Amino acid sequence: MPCCNQRDPEKPKTAEGAVESGPMAMGMAMARRMMGGRGRPMEMMQRMMAQMGQGAEAPAMPQMMQMCMGMCSEMLSAIHQTAAMAAFATPALQRMFGEWLKSLEAKAEAALAEGEKDIAALATALGVDEDSARFVLGRLAADGKVRLIARRHC
Repeated sequence: MPCCNQRDPEKPKTAEGAVESGPMAMGMAMARRMMGGRGRPMEMMQRMMAQMGQGAEAPAMPQMMQMCMGMCSEMLSAIHQTAAMAAFATPALQRMFGEWLKSLEAKAEAALAEGEKDIAALATALGVDEDSARFVLGRLAADGKVRLIARRHC
């Protein structure tokens, strides 16, 4: 934790060098990380508008603003939900979740040792939904325990 006169490296700075804070700054920092090296926000907005307009007339600005506000609302809801859950995540609960996740990973490794499985079959074998199975696979792949192969879905 930085001293009171040191800047937290996680907090973004404004063009003037002041440290930004609050939900808007957090959202902008998240957007910058999510965009990675894919360009500036205005360029991304133009690409999104072009994609929406393929095969039809370009979307009106109010529709685009409504879509952006909807995305911001979803993102803020997710942030609030995560913060609320984190407030109740006691060390004991965190430890229990970690143990459960390790047992789920071991179960996934055992299921995959039987042969290739699509995500639906793996989710069924683990007793979780497909998004959770993807999460477990991602962790196993990051640890080098499995190799993921992507195929075009027909």
